[in-house]
Amino acid sequence: MHRTLFVTAATFMAFLLAVPASAQTAQTGAQNTPQALKATYDQAMQTKDWPAALAAAQQLVGNNATSANLLLLANAQLYATTGQSDTGPLEACLATYDRALAAAQQEKPAEGQPDTAWKDGVSKVYVGRGNALLKLKRTAEAIDNYNRAAELSSNPGLAYFNVCAVSYNIGETTAAVTACRKSVQADPTRANAWFVLGSSLFADAPVSSVGKVAITAETRQALQKYLELAPDGPHAADTKAMLDMAAK
Repeated sequence: MHRTLFVTAATFMAFLLAVPASAQTAQTGAQNTPQALKATYDQAMQTKDWPAALAAAQQLVGNNATSANLLLLANAQLYATTGQSDTGPLEACLATYDRALAAAQQEKPAEGQPDTAWKDGVSKVYVGRGNALLKLKRTAEAIDNYNRAAELSSNPGLAYFNVCAVSYNIGETTAAVTACRKSVQADPTRANAWFVLGSSLFADAPVSSVGKVAITAETRQALQKYLELAPDGPHAADTKAMLDMAAK
């Protein structure tokens, strides 16, 4: 039951040809505002149009190389590597995350100024960087980046879940349990964190003389919580099977 866990533009040429040059210029300017470029980027990421997302992010960075814009570019670069075996694009993606971290250091609020939003932004960079490192099979470094993200985030549920899932997938159930507990404490609605917590605890539970697994109350709670949050989730069948194997 151990399972790896782990994310057409219409052509308006005829219309454009009919628009006076001055109107075209104004329209192009409107399309190139930060707000418009960000909207284009979000739409492209949602529809998995990676070239369009990359183009919008590159323009945002070209206009203003803030840590936030560099993060958008790095995330687009990361998703654009989906299905590729060449590590070159991933290394370039990692370099962009590093640029985002460097930019963030320049943007750090002065001593005594509010820094929660800044910390949350840096946390997102570390999560993305961890994802890139994971795809490069640099697992220990990925976990380190997720932990850094968790330490900075005002809502570390996702970062701790990444540590929990990666640790579980490489068979380090003790580390997985520790991280999963932190994840569900930060975000009790994260169903997959409950599943990995329950699975990790179940894996280390003893088997009784009658062939039933002697699970703890925490294990049962975690598995039941997953079913409560995701009754038709991808791990529902495994969760029910573990509960069926458990001693009453």
